[in-house]
Amino acid sequence: MSDKNKNISDDGLLWDNFLSGNKDAYNLIYEKYSKRLLVQGLQFTPDRDLVKDAVHDVFVNIYRNRAKLGTVGNIKVYLFIALRNSIITSLKKRGQCFDRLGEMPEDFTVGSDSIEEEYISKEYKIEKQRLVSKILSLLPVRQREVVHYRFFESMSIDEISELMNMNYQSVQNLLQRSLKKINEYLKIHQKK
Repeated sequence: MSDKNKNISDDGLLWDNFLSGNKDAYNLIYEKYSKRLLVQGLQFTPDRDLVKDAVHDVFVNIYRNRAKLGTVGNIKVYLFIALRNSIITSLKKRGQCFDRLGEMPEDFTVGSDSIEEEYISKEYKIEKQRLVSKILSLLPVRQREVVHYRFFESMSIDEISELMNMNYQSVQNLLQRSLKKINEYLKIHQKK
């Protein structure tokens, strides 16, 4: 990373630089969040093209409207909200209801950055990934969404509350119900 980019690596400063018209800041935001948004979007719909278009729309819209945008507390949450709204709008245009989205795509896997895990047996890893994908696909959309935010995106309950437009206690309750269902599915799977 160049010295110029190091100065804007902090998210708050990065966003402020972007709002000021710094194209490097915009590019860094895109590099940092575009893949995460794609993965996030696939939690809502298996339609990869729709998700790619929604991610594209999010970045085009923030660039076009940067003069109207204000400071945000958390870029990731802001972009996730924008993506979620974009996907919901696209689905409504197609006549699909957000709460009736299909299962997760078959090729969805839970990634890992750990080098050690690359040496674990491929069969074992593939089986575990299939199990996680299957269990997550069995959850209702809102439960799958809250689990993804909490455990795959490491968001706080407050951030999830803001993103999902729910109060703090409702998010905690939804998360607890989700974990309970996951545990039930795991117990059933272990008996097999």
